[in-house]
Amino acid sequence: MRFLVISRGNGTRFIASIEEIEIIGAEDKAATVVTLDDSINESSLEEIETALARFKVIDDWRAGRCDILSAIEQLNISRAYLFKLARRYDPEAGYASLLMHKRGRQAKEKRLCEAVEEIIQRSIDSEYTGAAASISGVWRAVEKECIKRKEEIPSQTAVRERMRERDERKLYAKKYGADAASQIYEARPEKIITHRPLEFTQMDHTQVDIILVDDERREPLGRPWLTLIIDIYTRVILGYYLSLHPPSAVSVACAISHAVLPKHAFLSRFGIADGKYPYYGVPSVVHMDNAKEFKSRKFQLACKKNLISPKWRPLGRKHYGGHVERLIGTFMTTKVHFLRGTTYSNTKVRKGYDSEKNASMNFSEFSKWFANEVCIYHGRKHAAIDCSPASKWLGHFTNEDGRIAYPPIVADAFSFRLDFMPEETRVISPRGVRLHGALYWDSALTPLVGERNVVIKYDPFSMKVVWVRAAGEYIPIHLSDVTKRDYLFEEYRAYRMGRRHRADIKPGCLEDQSLISLMDENSAIVKTSVKLTKRQKKANAARDIYVNTYGHAGTEEPGSVKQESTRPDYSKRATCFRGNG
Repeated sequence: MRFLVISRGNGTRFIASIEEIEIIGAEDKAATVVTLDDSINESSLEEIETALARFKVIDDWRAGRCDILSAIEQLNISRAYLFKLARRYDPEAGYASLLMHKRGRQAKEKRLCEAVEEIIQRSIDSEYTGAAASISGVWRAVEKECIKRKEEIPSQTAVRERMRERDERKLYAKKYGADAASQIYEARPEKIITHRPLEFTQMDHTQVDIILVDDERREPLGRPWLTLIIDIYTRVILGYYLSLHPPSAVSVACAISHAVLPKHAFLSRFGIADGKYPYYGVPSVVHMDNAKEFKSRKFQLACKKNLISPKWRPLGRKHYGGHVERLIGTFMTTKVHFLRGTTYSNTKVRKGYDSEKNASMNFSEFSKWFANEVCIYHGRKHAAIDCSPASKWLGHFTNEDGRIAYPPIVADAFSFRLDFMPEETRVISPRGVRLHGALYWDSALTPLVGERNVVIKYDPFSMKVVWVRAAGEYIPIHLSDVTKRDYLFEEYRAYRMGRRHRADIKPGCLEDQSLISLMDENSAIVKTSVKLTKRQKKANAARDIYVNTYGHAGTEEPGSVKQESTRPDYSKRATCFRGNG
């Protein structure tokens, strides 16, 4: 490597190799060393073109191919300036030796003393932390420290320049966290390449950006949760599950079952034709994040038994689940955010909009709406695959003769559902099994009456039947009330959530708390009546005593003349007035 060396004393320039360079102390600033590459990189295109032209003319003049007058004429400079350029001319350095050297303080040259530089660096480390971190906050810390140490206070611009010299990713991580920095600055060379449907799927949870209402009072209930599985090759939504509670083993089991099995009963419930959602099949790989419900032992055993390979993202690498997360984001911004009661994606966008006041859909209505939107999504052209998900899926399973070869159906659908079904333990009572507010009975339970910790499995998509484990087998047990319609587990939970404010009220207690004001009013009426009655009784008693004592009630009209007057008998001894006593 070669360097262009410039003497600050007389401006002399010469080329030196790295072996000839000696590092001098900070106090010795007789020369400035600039690499030729830096000199070229910091020059403009016009400066480089000028240097090339001058180098060619001076090279010809030095070689005798032209005279001095011709050289001056070609370069349009003075004779003195030609000799100055000739002194800077270096055939080994080439045209770079003739690049203009800008006078004054060079870029990135620091003028602050070492003590202030250290204060700035320490302040950046200590103060630029957290989402509220700012350059002005760092500068205030620098200002305070400089005042304490009686150092010159640098400008905010100087502090900003020192921060720009820092690694951008590290600064971003200090402010927003390592995970956020990874999403922006980390390279993402990996790309999932698939060759067929069901080869690779992704599953994820999200809270839907809408507030639902309860069934009875149509009052705000809360935001539902969505667990969704997408097939990467076709972008088909292979299965999903809507819930009113945070993600759990129930959500995962239902989403897997919905994805793998045909959806006839599901579509029939919503009045949708089978052909609108014909996607099913056992995926080879299910890719997920590291949530505990995705890593439960029961879930992993069920996957292994049914030849499904679970894979988890590396910790802190959200972009590994980019396909399903982009799909969820698209659903929110293009569909959900146009519904009444939407919460939008953040408070800034939602500003001025009362989501709870505008909420109008209950869980059943939203479930129907979402099922329709999933079918509509499958029919829209997808930019990533240049066709609709439905066309991509159908194109793979259509033979050359035009017939459709559907994916193989799970041989024992019941056993598959049973593997992933959520389970609980119950006591078998003489009346049967009570699960989630419903009573189930069958004569097959008679030998089990009184047994504890009996495993009960249930299908959240159909609560009319549960399965009781007995002697190593599962026995189907139906609802005791045969007139009760079938219902979803989430419909039951929506009902319970709607009545949660009354769940702990005992019989005879007040349900409608707005009636408290009437109760207070009645109490006031009673107190007033008692007070008035006591007052009147005292007045009546006083009048009776007065009449008994003085012989009249003292109720003559003003100005009237008494017909008779009785004089007191002073011969009798006076008696004391004792009131009611």
